[in-house]
Amino acid sequence: MSPPPLRIIGTSSTLTAELCRAARQDLPFPIEFEILDGPSCMRRGVLKPESYDVYDQWFYSLDVLWTAGAIQAIDTTRIRRWPQVRIAGQIPGSAAKQVGAPSAQLFVRHDGTLAERPDDHAPPRIGMLPTTYNADSFGYARELLSELAPDETESWAWLLDDRWHGRCTLSLDPAGSAVELALAARAAGLVDVRDPGNLTIEEIDALFQVLLSLKRRGHFTRFWGTSEDSVALMAGANAVIGSLWSPAYYALRGMGRDIIHGAPREGYRGWHSGLCLSANVTGAMRDAAYAYLNWWLDGTPGAIMARQGYYVSVVDTLRETLSQAEWDYWYEGKPASEDLPGLASTIAVRRGETREGGNYLNRVARITAWSTVMPEHNYLARRWREFLEL
Repeated sequence: MSPPPLRIIGTSSTLTAELCRAARQDLPFPIEFEILDGPSCMRRGVLKPESYDVYDQWFYSLDVLWTAGAIQAIDTTRIRRWPQVRIAGQIPGSAAKQVGAPSAQLFVRHDGTLAERPDDHAPPRIGMLPTTYNADSFGYARELLSELAPDETESWAWLLDDRWHGRCTLSLDPAGSAVELALAARAAGLVDVRDPGNLTIEEIDALFQVLLSLKRRGHFTRFWGTSEDSVALMAGANAVIGSLWSPAYYALRGMGRDIIHGAPREGYRGWHSGLCLSANVTGAMRDAAYAYLNWWLDGTPGAIMARQGYYVSVVDTLRETLSQAEWDYWYEGKPASEDLPGLASTIAVRRGETREGGNYLNRVARITAWSTVMPEHNYLARRWREFLEL
């Protein structure tokens, strides 16, 4: 009788077809992947820990999962490459101290709380193993360049700009979109926001007064739930600007679409994802889960993530899995010395192109806010539903 499969839930952002295929090929036990959208994955992670063994999602869900008792602490002595793990929020210059920074609640202390630093004189335990991260922005059609002023630079304010009325698309997930829209409203001078990743109730109300007015006037076109949905929208005729994750951008480039990925003057929105162990996983299944966590840091997943524009927390192993040309483009910010593949073997980068924002240290250092579940998340979520249902 074959052993039961290791059950992994996550989103298509990391659980790509290539990654799932590689995991099944490399690991000696069966694996069952279930791919959900972001909010559904977090809801499932919190409410049904018995239905999965490994949870793969964004860092901002960690506090919710831990508080609900849905996950267990990860023993870093069982993570072979733990000393090599580097968290995006710890890179000099990044918004490490802001709400949502991935390092803020990484470690599990003896009293059962999450903290920025581990207990002294003890092997550290963590709530989530850091894996992938990125600095995100928006994408826009090259045709928009003809409508810009001569000295105009890219700005989050463009998401709310009347020049592209009715042609802006956004993600359905408020953990990312609310931050982007707060950045946009502040950049446009429409709302006074102190920290886009930590809005007060008064700031939320002021922001949604602007957003509801824009939606009533038809400023926004359709909203998308997955990266694949955003590709379909930006490849169509209705959207010319909007939230766009790196995989979607490179997929569109692979399709021959002339899309530009912005490097907004206000900085990027950052995110970090990782892996958690279900509170219910024990014994041989927990051993398999640790093997999967270790596999994630061994190079192959990092190369797959790099080819869709993501970074990984252990870069040392990428030297063995990326070509020199790929390393130079994705991590060093150098012009591509040859055409480079994206996912599914399509050409995502043409020879001579450079990545917007430069190398990975420069890009991550320009993160100005993190995707997050804010302290006022419940109120924000109610206003977000009102906005979507209008």
